[in-house]
Amino acid sequence: MSCNNTNEDNLIIGKKFFVYNAIDYYKTDFHESKIGELFDNISKSEIDSFKMEIILGNIPNSITDLTFIQKLEEVGYKKTTVDTSKFEGIDKIFIEKTTSENIYAACIHVYRDILIFKKEGKVVGTAKICFDCLANQITGTTANTKNFGQDGDYGKLARILRQ
Repeated sequence: MSCNNTNEDNLIIGKKFFVYNAIDYYKTDFHESKIGELFDNISKSEIDSFKMEIILGNIPNSITDLTFIQKLEEVGYKKTTVDTSKFEGIDKIFIEKTTSENIYAACIHVYRDILIFKKEGKVVGTAKICFDCLANQITGTTANTKNFGQDGDYGKLARILRQ
């Protein structure tokens, strides 16, 4: 017997990415026109280098790499807490699934949105999201994240977070 389920779109869904009871949401209004400045300033200071790596790069590269959270507000991200009433909708997006059509975009990923999933105050997962390019970097899960965001999930997540 399989632990997978089928949702209303007939997608096979399975393992949740995270078991959590709180989500911190960090957002910045960084504009693409300033990408050149990020590269120009990368060697000026540690914080400039960090800003480039968090917005355009691969920080964090694992779930044990959590020191970046302390610097997010310093480089222009604003922190809010996601209301628990939104967790059900988020759970439908951050779940292992198969899809009939994968969409990929080729552009510079600008990670303006970062979700920090927590359980009892401990970080259990992170998700950096680029809503423009439909790109993500997810750490802290053993679930298959390959199909994350497909079938309109980026739009659904944007609506949930911006309500």
